Amino acid sequence: MSRITKHFRKLKLTFVASIGFVVVGIATVYPWFDIEEKNDSYYVVELDGKVMGTVESVEDAEQAVLEARKMLESETEDNVYADYDINIIEKTSVTADIDDLETVKNNIYEGLTETVVDTKVLAYTINIDGNIITLASKDDVEKLLNAAKSKFDTNNDFKAVLSVDTSSRETLISYELVTAQVGHHALDRVFAAENGIDKSEIQESYFNIPNHILSIKYAEDITITQAYVAPSQIQDVDQAIADVTKEKEECEIYTVEAGDSFYGIAKKFDLSMDELLAMNVDYNLNSIIRPGDTLIVTVPQSDLSVIVNEQKTYEEEYDLPIIYVYNDSKYTTYKKTLDEGITGKRKVVANVTYKNGVEVGREIIIEEILSEAKAATVEVGTMTPPTYIKPISGGVITDRYGMRWGRLHAGVDWGVRTGTTVVASRGGTVTQAGWAGSYGYCIVIKHADGHLTRYAHLSQIDVSYGEVVAQGERIGLTGNTGFSTGPHLHFEIIMYGKAVDPLKHIK
Repeated sequence: MSRITKHFRKLKLTFVASIGFVVVGIATVYPWFDIEEKNDSYYVVELDGKVMGTVESVEDAEQAVLEARKMLESETEDNVYADYDINIIEKTSVTADIDDLETVKNNIYEGLTETVVDTKVLAYTINIDGNIITLASKDDVEKLLNAAKSKFDTNNDFKAVLSVDTSSRETLISYELVTAQVGHHALDRVFAAENGIDKSEIQESYFNIPNHILSIKYAEDITITQAYVAPSQIQDVDQAIADVTKEKEECEIYTVEAGDSFYGIAKKFDLSMDELLAMNVDYNLNSIIRPGDTLIVTVPQSDLSVIVNEQKTYEEEYDLPIIYVYNDSKYTTYKKTLDEGITGKRKVVANVTYKNGVEVGREIIIEEILSEAKAATVEVGTMTPPTYIKPISGGVITDRYGMRWGRLHAGVDWGVRTGTTVVASRGGTVTQAGWAGSYGYCIVIKHADGHLTRYAHLSQIDVSYGEVVAQGERIGLTGNTGFSTGPHLHFEIIMYGKAVDPLKHIK
């Protein structure tokens, strides 16, 4: 504990020599009179201008003030702040009434009690990454730290203990999470100590060790200090515990690792598949994720986060990382399994790290393969797929892509009123804009990869041959021209010279 300094106004020592005319006369008539040998001085003690008493010497006055202050301080362990002025005034007189020192001391004490302006108490201030908590005692600090970790240390194997060092000029307060249990040796130490013993025997002994916590720590920087504060600043320890341990869902970026899947990531962060995909709108269940890709996940966070490192022994099925064969002539939506692979089984000792109960790291220390795994081989495309948008707003599908009356209906028909705006499904260059037989008034746009889109049965064409148009740009109006049974838009997508189902490519 640091030394407590009592704060008072500085004593003002004022010496006023007051020598009477009589004394001067005596000194004149009797030159042999020696004032230094015959001292008739006395001292008046004043507190804020009020006389507290008369004493024989400055030393007596200072002693009376000191003892009065001690009386005031002894009444409380708190830090007392007072505002006062003490004056010790020297006077001289042949005869003077000197007060009893006990009386003077009591008078000063009574006067000091009226000058107290504030009382502060010694408390403990905890700074958790800028979040300040003030508690009444060392026990309360330990209670808060232990409450934060107890949810993740259900057996209370660890305990937060404060240490107060008063050996230096400033009081130093530190904490540590300690355990009375005998720790397990690290594997490398065991191997070093067990020379000559079969390694498999040592491994087997580790597989028999029960799951246990290796260490616990707090994620945030925590500093603890002592300070004198007003009693109103001290927080209720139970409310402080509730505040710092309250969990709030926060978004984090997760980097995909080898062997990850949507299901595995969702399970890892205690999310449903719908929740995971809702946070990652660019993905669906058929999307491919590769090591290095990033996903948004939510994790529980609190003001005081607990990191637990646990040694666990378990058996699990495992898969080797997928071997990808990249095809530069296929789009990234293309995926074909060339070899299913084989799921293996192994026994594992691992150090698993959790933050607020959510796994954030896993290091396999020992594994014993029970059955070998074989990596799956998957062929995937590398080309960025084109993006197509619906060329009209609204409309009802009146005919789909497929065989009709013994021949292929190469596009999709949307029934709409004549004069509905038609836009380019994808940016490109107009290669046809005019009459096209059974298609009526028709527009064909060629895109950068050589693919085509066709817009038929139009009533109006707003572009011309060779014109470059952007995706979403108006190119004409719907109609009922050519071989048509009613107002509609016939729309085709042609890839590699072959019509494909537009509904499978429109975003």
